[in-house]
Amino acid sequence: MFTKHEPLSILIVNPNSSSSITHAIERSLRPHIPSNTFVDFFNPSTGPAGISDEATARSSCEACMTELPPILHKYDGILVACFSEHPLITELRIYASEKGILLSVLGIYHAGVATAMLHTTGRFGIIATGTGIKTNLIEATAKFLGSTDSNRFAGPITTGLSVVELQEGDQAKVERNMKATTKKLVKAGAEVIVLGCGGMCGMEPWIREAAYEEGKEIKVVDGARMGLQMIVALIRGQ
Repeated sequence: MFTKHEPLSILIVNPNSSSSITHAIERSLRPHIPSNTFVDFFNPSTGPAGISDEATARSSCEACMTELPPILHKYDGILVACFSEHPLITELRIYASEKGILLSVLGIYHAGVATAMLHTTGRFGIIATGTGIKTNLIEATAKFLGSTDSNRFAGPITTGLSVVELQEGDQAKVERNMKATTKKLVKAGAEVIVLGCGGMCGMEPWIREAAYEEGKEIKVVDGARMGLQMIVALIRGQ
């Protein structure tokens, strides 16, 4: 078991190749790094700029697994900063097991949803990138909740924004879309809203303001921030 005085090394992996997203995650997380914890940030040099479906998830996983293996021995834990059941989580666990590397791996989706469920006995929702119905998040959350009939999930609602657009696009448009989507989730009964992309780090004030305009006070969960706290706790508890 790690004691609280032993230093830990954590790698935050943004599995897409957009360094702007990685920098946004780093800016958000740096002030919240636990004591005696060293954190590095990584994104692959190749692969998709954003992850929007199974094909881009698999491609990004392959890009990461081309570059990550030589450095994994340096870390006690990996936080995969993609809001999905990203295949990299399983691939890293398998690789570490096969190579005899003691490595904890967690995804920000799991950290975000777990935290939302602890914050309320009511409903929570996910503010998501892209357009249309996010079947992957609906299925993943049903699996997490253990039921497709749970009334606790207000659903993912999409912003119409791409992953890259969150940090590199017109920020006035990003703010408008984030606020409009927040209001839809609030009207659907969400008491907690989870940021559905690592690139949304730092956008919590927009969400709270939009909810306030609807006469509601909500909690906002950043899965990346909670994931960092959780993975440190998991490692120290081993």
